[in-house]
Amino acid sequence: MMARALMAALVMALCPGAMASAGPISPEAKQEIVNRLQEVLTRQAYVGGVDFSLLRQHLQGERETLNRATTEEMFAGALQQSLRQFGISHVGIIPPEAASGMHRSATIGIGAPVRPAQGGLRVLAVSKGSPAERAGLRAGDIIIEVDGKRATSAEVLEGPIGSVARLRVRRLSGQVDELRVERQAVEMRHASTMDELSPRTAIIRIRSFAQDYETTEIEELFDRAFEYENLIIDLRGNGGGAVRNLMHLMGLLIPEFTPLGTPVSNSLAAEFVAETGGDPTDARAVAEWSTSQKMTSGPNVFGPFPGRLAVLIDGGSASASEVTSSALRELRGSLIVGSRSAGALLVSTYVELPAGFAAQIPISDYITIKGFRPEGEGVQPDIEVSGRREDAERAAREALEK
Repeated sequence: MMARALMAALVMALCPGAMASAGPISPEAKQEIVNRLQEVLTRQAYVGGVDFSLLRQHLQGERETLNRATTEEMFAGALQQSLRQFGISHVGIIPPEAASGMHRSATIGIGAPVRPAQGGLRVLAVSKGSPAERAGLRAGDIIIEVDGKRATSAEVLEGPIGSVARLRVRRLSGQVDELRVERQAVEMRHASTMDELSPRTAIIRIRSFAQDYETTEIEELFDRAFEYENLIIDLRGNGGGAVRNLMHLMGLLIPEFTPLGTPVSNSLAAEFVAETGGDPTDARAVAEWSTSQKMTSGPNVFGPFPGRLAVLIDGGSASASEVTSSALRELRGSLIVGSRSAGALLVSTYVELPAGFAAQIPISDYITIKGFRPEGEGVQPDIEVSGRREDAERAAREALEK
């Protein structure tokens, strides 16, 4: 499910065709969309601390704002903003033009996959050599506006090849900059790689846990890594992906089938209430109660890496990257180096809505094996390093080689 969510985000950010039309929307269509979304969220969604029984009342209070939206694009933005105000981070309302193109395979864009975040769109990664990199966009930045419009969905980054997107961007420091990014053909494949930083230390860069993650490729890199005393896992700009891929990686780093944490869903919360009478929105209490529904590391054909480990993260490290980094810290004492991660770890999926719309909805929260909830907070590094990428790599290597 993580894979579907990330793939859709990648497609919308990297694969625009013509500019999406802003067709009109009727009051009847709006009501049908709100009703269906309310039903789906109440039945399927789960976010720690959020009581979805209050959603109907919240949306009724937003009726005036939603009524003012006269086009499909405006309505999608207004509804998405309303849901974020309700307390849901992983939410995306996708208008018909973008929804119809979610699975196409074009490769025109700015080279920066994004995910909805508080205040705009969070940049998950910046492809090397892409227009986004040349313009100065960085992983962890929040895109506030695109071409003078609020950045409420990745659709606003769409446009014909050669056109220029004017971005207002809030940096991790809080500074707001204006950038101009030309839309071009971009390369979507980001292979994992390995380099030697010193005779004692190697670094494996894992760009994604989604479709770019190749298990055979990763295992070949780890086979070479056994020649070194120390290993750095670079998850900077890695916005997540499939659960099975993070389990595969963890199987190469810790003993196989080791519990990593607890995905807390509606069904698990209901079982918790039935047995204990507790609060279903208390994700930590549900996770502590559950003894069986744990996420674990995967099988390992040649045993976990035996040397010292460090992990590199930044504001673009999200979802599966946050599961991995927090688990390695808790279970192996691995050193975390870089800047705070995205704090975006709700597992989500996509559902169809009336009138050709679609929605990304969160279906489970996540609590680590030691009770930490990364959602909204992020993973804080042990050694904080900002600036050049080489600086964080050097700091991690020096710490491992002491």
